[in-house]
Amino acid sequence: MKQFGWMLALAITTGIASCHKEISTNEQPGNSSSTQTELATQSTGTTSGSCIAPDGLSASNIASTTATVNWNAVSGALVYTVQYKPSSSATWIVASSGTYGTSVNLYSLSANTTYDWRVYTNCSLSEASGYSNSQFTTSGSTPPPVSACPGLDDVSTNGSISGAAAINVNTDVKGTIAPVNDIDHYKFTINSYGTINVWLTTLPANYDLAVFNSSGTQIGISKNKGSKNESVSLIVEPGIYYVKVFPVGNANSATSCYTVRVQTITAT
Repeated sequence: MKQFGWMLALAITTGIASCHKEISTNEQPGNSSSTQTELATQSTGTTSGSCIAPDGLSASNIASTTATVNWNAVSGALVYTVQYKPSSSATWIVASSGTYGTSVNLYSLSANTTYDWRVYTNCSLSEASGYSNSQFTTSGSTPPPVSACPGLDDVSTNGSISGAAAINVNTDVKGTIAPVNDIDHYKFTINSYGTINVWLTTLPANYDLAVFNSSGTQIGISKNKGSKNESVSLIVEPGIYYVKVFPVGNANSATSCYTVRVQTITAT
């Protein structure tokens, strides 16, 4: 059995085709001499025996020229084959013909373009599933604007909770600590129970971070030394909350901004 396993692994290794090979819309692995050494012949829209097509297709890390495509693991899968193309094209590009993982990075994409992509399961050298299909659209070619420093939410009244500006969750907020002993507060709203992370990053000096509930009670604090990032992870109920950014000693900078971000994990 060990000898058979070694021979099977060798056959698989030699059968994997190089990435980004173009094939026509109707060409299937095994239909031409250039693909006869690949893994199992794939039949569109059907399954072969008990070999099941992946589900849970999604795309992440989408940018103007790159993206990551993902799918759920299939029990009994040997490797997966992934192909993609612009929706306007009839030619599929092989991104991977033998990946053991459940995601593949795509490169050299066109900005602001819709792509079709598909994946199927190779269960053995002679058994493959049907395709699972999905789409994603790359972002535009214009880079996002650089945030001003300080941002509009760092208002002159935010030295206390009552004067805090309302900020959006999952958004970078820029501010400065100046002059000496300046303190900044921000208000945010949570709509559903769950977990959040509050971050304080890009620190030009030693600033600390605290989080308060609507009654002004402190529910979290982060006090790292120096200019290390600060973070507070909390499980919260729906309601209004406050972020406080405050200096240690005489730490301040009128020209370099810190960044506050309330990141929702399971809360909204």
